[in-house]
Amino acid sequence: MPPFSFGTITLLPVFHGKMEFAAAVRRALLAAPPQTVAVELPNTWREPVLQAVNRLPYLSLILDEEGENSRFLPVEPCDPLMEAVRTARELGAPVEFIDLDIEQYPARHDPLPDSAIVQRLGYEAALAALYAEAAFPRRPEDDARETMMAHALQRLSAGGRLVTAVIGAAHLAGLLDKLKSPQPRPLARAKPRELRLCNWSEKSSREFMTEPPFLAAAYEKARQAHAAPVLDGAPGERPALAVDREAECEGLIHRAADAYRERYGEDVSPPRRRLIGAFAKKYALVQGMLVPDLFQMVVAARGGMDDDLAYETWELGSHYPWQDGSGLLPTLDLDETFAFLEGRRITLRRKVRRQRPRLKHFSDKKRLREQYAGRWKAQWSGRYICSHPPEDLVIEDYGRTLKHRAKSMLTAQRTRVEPFQVSLKDGVDIRETLRNWHEGKLYVREEMPLSGKVGSVVVIFDEDRAADGRERYPWQVTWLGEHEQESDMALYSTAAGEELVGPGISRCDYGGFALSYPPQRMADVWSDPFFDSARGKAERLLLAGIDYSVERHVLYVAERPPRAWFHAVAERAGRKLIYLPLGQLNPRTLKRVRSFHVLDGQHVRAYAGEYIRKLPE
Repeated sequence: MPPFSFGTITLLPVFHGKMEFAAAVRRALLAAPPQTVAVELPNTWREPVLQAVNRLPYLSLILDEEGENSRFLPVEPCDPLMEAVRTARELGAPVEFIDLDIEQYPARHDPLPDSAIVQRLGYEAALAALYAEAAFPRRPEDDARETMMAHALQRLSAGGRLVTAVIGAAHLAGLLDKLKSPQPRPLARAKPRELRLCNWSEKSSREFMTEPPFLAAAYEKARQAHAAPVLDGAPGERPALAVDREAECEGLIHRAADAYRERYGEDVSPPRRRLIGAFAKKYALVQGMLVPDLFQMVVAARGGMDDDLAYETWELGSHYPWQDGSGLLPTLDLDETFAFLEGRRITLRRKVRRQRPRLKHFSDKKRLREQYAGRWKAQWSGRYICSHPPEDLVIEDYGRTLKHRAKSMLTAQRTRVEPFQVSLKDGVDIRETLRNWHEGKLYVREEMPLSGKVGSVVVIFDEDRAADGRERYPWQVTWLGEHEQESDMALYSTAAGEELVGPGISRCDYGGFALSYPPQRMADVWSDPFFDSARGKAERLLLAGIDYSVERHVLYVAERPPRAWFHAVAERAGRKLIYLPLGQLNPRTLKRVRSFHVLDGQHVRAYAGEYIRKLPE
């Protein structure tokens, strides 16, 4: 560096809103501090821009509401122009705004396939390749703007003063040509505009930042931790970024998988994580990119796992940690009016825009929005809790399904197969007949009568025996059936009131539950001293299942079979245990059943369906 110079003027061409170019600008200014830093912004916007840069890493939006067409300028940490202003102020160098103030400037699509080429090739080599292969479209307004910038640079560099100018890559050729001769100052507005400086809401930062929020956050953290979070590679070698876009994307997948395991108790295996990463990279290549963006990673997570992992990827990838809650500036909740922020259609600056979908928050327009983080949790009382009726139907239906499966297991155990002699008995056994076809015999089966039905059902997803002693499922409750079609239930789960998905609606995950029919018979299992001989929550539920079952058979579903002692307990109570390994059940169905919602009062049932997302069948 620097790649382009004209006398004492150094030109740094950039693509707006790209992290790699912001890093390159910072590196150049720190490596060779100039006497003046010039940026491609009009002087009429100077004061609010300087105020906004001083607020970084908080996000700002500068609004110009004069005239018929409102204009706006976002100020973000990964923008090269804002990085130039920010670094210049750190160095104590004066900053000059040299662009022409134009009322309307059409959106442009500069030929940048992927800013990751700066990481692969280096800043100079990447720009050389772009200028050799790409054609930058020209606008009628470009000539006047380049004349204004050339005039300002000639004035600033008078007397041999060292000036570094950060400009849009599309203007390099025109600016170099105009610097060869003295340029007049074009007629332009000189009076400062009446602009309004605003703060972004958290929701807006998730949807409208130029770079994905997780990348912007990584860049800002690296900038705060190191003097120069920029390109640092020797000539001829592959340069290394302090913030590696590809490594950050890979890290996002792992963080999302860890959050998925923490929330849903299901691990995303290393091979599946690699599959998701490969999916995202191939998706990016299909769309002409080297490194996937956030949208492509969310799609890959959904395709490689499910919608829940995709949501965790979006949740972490769209989180920007610096949110200003001081209230000193008005906070804007951006909507479709500012949709051009995706493509960076800003009159004063040309932004690179790719035509691709933009992630939106998974929300229903009918839902009430939480005015501030933690409000719903603060309003939770938990005094008059109840269940969500559609989920009651799901759990009851699943209980009946498990009973039917247990009965089929018992029937299979009591079926005898033998060669045909006199009677067909209960029918021909096709499987055994084909297996012994070489004998030329016909096999028939005889089903012995089954005495007793399946009563209580105990399902244990997690015994909650963490090695570190941490209790994942602290909430223990006994619920009585509200009518004759519901069973009594004893359960332990994640705490009610911790994860709120709506006003008075708490999402929980079962650690285990026991169902017993008929209803209105079960006392509080967790305080009953009759079950104190149990070694944990799972065994207490099994003892309750044995005690409250009105039928002979009790079904126990878990990863491990119960201790032999429980078979003796069941035998003394006139019951018999049936063990069904949890791994034999459909994991998709288990996941659907495991999550449930607790409502903070009967009145919440009226609107709970608008907030509770249904899992696919």
